[in-house]
Amino acid sequence: MSIIIFSKPVHSGKTTELILWCNQQKNKGGILMPDINGKRKMIDVRTSEIFEAEADSGNPGNGTLINIGRYNFYASSFEKANSIILNELILAPGWIVIDEVGSLEMQAGGFLPALKKIIPIYQDESCKQRLLLVIRDSLVQPVLDFFEIKNPAIINTMQGIEFI
Repeated sequence: MSIIIFSKPVHSGKTTELILWCNQQKNKGGILMPDINGKRKMIDVRTSEIFEAEADSGNPGNGTLINIGRYNFYASSFEKANSIILNELILAPGWIVIDEVGSLEMQAGGFLPALKKIIPIYQDESCKQRLLLVIRDSLVQPVLDFFEIKNPAIINTMQGIEFI
């Protein structure tokens, strides 16, 4: 399997578990979106650079905002994240991680530009690298249908992922 879906319910520790796993991997890239001090940030998995994702409701700044649920995200942060993900196609690490894929992407935003390019590559059975997508449990089937992902491995813990 080249595409692995890591799925658990909302606020169940997916990103925390993923960060611990990433810290043990040498050959990885992509984007993580943890809550840090109550605000969503983005982390470049390869460089560990942290950058703002969520706009402060009291001071949204000058950037264009994207609203999804209770969050207001900077469009520029997703542009940067998409660029980081697409650059990983050139660097070809063993793992590309995207945390998280869901409603925003199905509404033509978020990581959609990168996902539209990367998923077909990882759908190819000859692909040696792995794509790890984080998707909340209630959105797994809609996301799989939206991106036409066929036969991914679906896991609910990062323990044992090396056996896939």
